[in-house]
Amino acid sequence: MTSFKQNKIQNIFKVTLLTLSLAITGCGGGAGDQPDLGLVKGTVTFEGSPLAGASVTFMPDSGRPASATTDASGNYELVYIRDTKGCKIGHNKVMITSVVEGGNEMESEGDDAAPAEATKEKLPSKYNTNTELEADVKAGENTFDFELKKS
Repeated sequence: MTSFKQNKIQNIFKVTLLTLSLAITGCGGGAGDQPDLGLVKGTVTFEGSPLAGASVTFMPDSGRPASATTDASGNYELVYIRDTKGCKIGHNKVMITSVVEGGNEMESEGDDAAPAEATKEKLPSKYNTNTELEADVKAGENTFDFELKKS
């Protein structure tokens, strides 16, 4: 009987160790799931002037898109996820929109707030919903400047 109990305890211990090691391996931070990334930055202008507050999104042929919002000078730097900068290496469709989601939500909160004005897209659809923009992201640092025009 004693050897049976010892074997049972040893088997439970082995199963527990195996389960823990699989769980630890599976929670390694996701570095193995992340594709190779290239750092991407650039400037967006519209009709010759910096385009501030625009959303820039690089969409790879497969996988997670990367995005950024332009600053007052029209500069952007893509973020892949959370604090990870970059974009998936390879061919990307690029979408640039002047309408940033949630931009007017704060204006519409509260009982005394005036209704938020609808923000209209000022860029032609060839830069966003029907984008013609593309970029081939390489390993390392990449700079893609976009000079957008009304027509």
